[in-house]
This record gives sequence, C-alpha cells and structure tokens, in this order.
Amino acid sequence: MLSDRSYMRAPSTERGTSAHVWLISSVIAGYVLQLFFQFLQARPGPDLFQRVALSGFSLREFRLWTLLTHGWVHDTHNILQIIMVVAGLIFLGGELLKSISPRVFLILYGTSIVTGGLFWSVIHWQTGGVLAGATAGICGLLAYFAWLKPEIELRFLLFFFIPVAIRPKIFVMALAGVSLGASIFYEIYGAVAPFAYAPSSHFGGLFAGWLYFSVSQGGLGYFFRSRGSNPASFFNHNQGVKTAEPTLLTTPTSSKQREHLRAEVDRILDKINSTGLNSLTRDEKEKLNQAKNLRP
Repeated sequence: MLSDRSYMRAPSTERGTSAHVWLISSVIAGYVLQLFFQFLQARPGPDLFQRVALSGFSLREFRLWTLLTHGWVHDTHNILQIIMVVAGLIFLGGELLKSISPRVFLILYGTSIVTGGLFWSVIHWQTGGVLAGATAGICGLLAYFAWLKPEIELRFLLFFFIPVAIRPKIFVMALAGVSLGASIFYEIYGAVAPFAYAPSSHFGGLFAGWLYFSVSQGGLGYFFRSRGSNPASFFNHNQGVKTAEPTLLTTPTSSKQREHLRAEVDRILDKINSTGLNSLTRDEKEKLNQAKNLRP
C-alpha cells in the first residue's frame, strides 16, 4: 500500500527544480523586458509598468492583479534590488524545495507578495506611491525557512567585511522589528528615508511566511489540535511534566479497522505529497508505523 505511491518509492526533484528555474527565469525576464522598453523609449513601457505595479490608484480601479504582479517588475535604477531577489530565490528555493512540494513553494512565494502588497496599500492608500519588486516574497520564504530549520546557523559578511553567524529565527525576528520600526518612522510618521524603501511590504512578507508555516507545517494548528483536546496536557507541558502517552502500534484485526487505517494512510500520503514530510503530526507518523505491518 505504501510502495504504490511513486513519491514513496523514490524522492523526485524534477518538478521542484522545474518550478524553481521557472520562477527565477520569469523574474529575470520581467526585468529584462523593462530594460528593453526603456531602451526603445516606447510608449508601452510606462503603460506596462503602471498596469503591473501596485498603487492605491490601481486598487481603486479594481486592478487587483497588481497585488501579485508587482513582484515581477523592479526598480531598473537600482540593480541591487533584482540581484537580492534572484539570490534569495536561488538560495532559499534550493533549500526549501528539499522539504516542501513545488506547489507549496509557489503558493508561499505568491502569498507573501500579496500580503506584503496589502500591508503597503493600507499605509499608502491616501499618501500615494507605487510599489514594485518581489522583496516581500523573499521575506516570506526567509521566515518560512527560519521556522522550518531553526537549528542551522546562517553565516554572512555584514557590510561585506564583518563576519556574522546567527540563527535564522533570531535574524528574522530582528528583521521584522527593524521593518516595523522603519514603517512607523518613514511611512507613517513621514520621515525622509535615505533610499527607496518599503518596510511595510517587507514586514507583511515576513508575517505571511510565519503564518503560512504555522498553518501548514504544524505551528499554531498543531498546538491547538494537540492541546485543545486534552486540557491537562497543556498544563503538564508548561510545567515541564512529561506524561506517558499510550501508543497503539498493533495491527488492526477487523476488516473495518483495516479499511479505516488504509483510508487514513492514503490521506497522510497525499499530505506528504502536498506539504512535505515535516508537516506530519506525531499521530500521523504513528499511523504510518502501524501501516508497515498491514498486509494487502
């Protein structure tokens, strides 16, 4: 029963690689297209940018697609923006696609861009402005990565010469604090920023990545599922008291029990294919262990 699933027989990375390459290529293609129109100095250039980039005016005209499409246009006068986006996609995409499916990866990226656009739009609804760039998507991937693999250590050169080693969770929480503070100071209070900066969008992307992890990978969802059904376990957990939990690993004997277990295993395998092995709860892992002894 387990071996009849192709993704249980051998881990396939072809779809993940294809989605990863396609996404990076589309971002680069959008940037090259912008440069092409600017080079030709043709009328479709500015019109195309206005139809794709996000602004309060575009939303008031019900061009809701700009909440997502603004992630495929960037500031052509600031090449560092597109470099950071592509570098983030290469590194974070390569790491995340080892643990999650291509569909989850693309949904996470798109959801982070949309959420970042919504956060930015709330603040700039009256003040105006235009938002372009996929930085919120990278922030969402980074937050998801930080909660998915909190044990690793990030190493990089601060200002290109100061070596820094930091846990991804600490880095993301610090980045969220800086983004929130900058949003209040520069965007709400109205101070002049030293460079083009959309901290509210970045904060929205970080929030989306954390929330997506909490819902799909067992964060808040698992907490309420595992604690809500047994109030005593909540207090024991907080007090550091470990209670023995019975685990049933015997093979079901009745045909009805066997059919029920098969149905549960099919659901769990579909979940692995959709959201990755790390999304399983402990109960679901125990059911898979039971199924190993279940003969067809």
